[in-house]
Amino acid sequence: MQPSPNDKLALWKRKLQEYRKSGLSRRDFSRQNGVNKSTLDYWFARISKEENKTALVEVKPAYIRVPDHSLRIVVAGKYGIEVHRGFDPILFAEVVKALESLR
Repeated sequence: MQPSPNDKLALWKRKLQEYRKSGLSRRDFSRQNGVNKSTLDYWFARISKEENKTALVEVKPAYIRVPDHSLRIVVAGKYGIEVHRGFDPILFAEVVKALESLR
């Protein structure tokens, strides 16, 4: 009776753990363990690829923030002012004037 694909995978995962712990080259490990090097290379590549897979996960936000209509203005290259709908234009002009005077 032949081993199932899952049994083979488990066997080679164990062998690859042994190989990684051994500190030997693949060629030396293969020789010492009576394993064909090309077979070791195949399983090493297959399992490494499997271990490095990145799974995609769907993210569903609890809520989505709708941007409030605002405007960010930078004065004198360093002062930021954020203006929202309904701002006081006279106050805004006074703030800009005050910031410009700081140059």
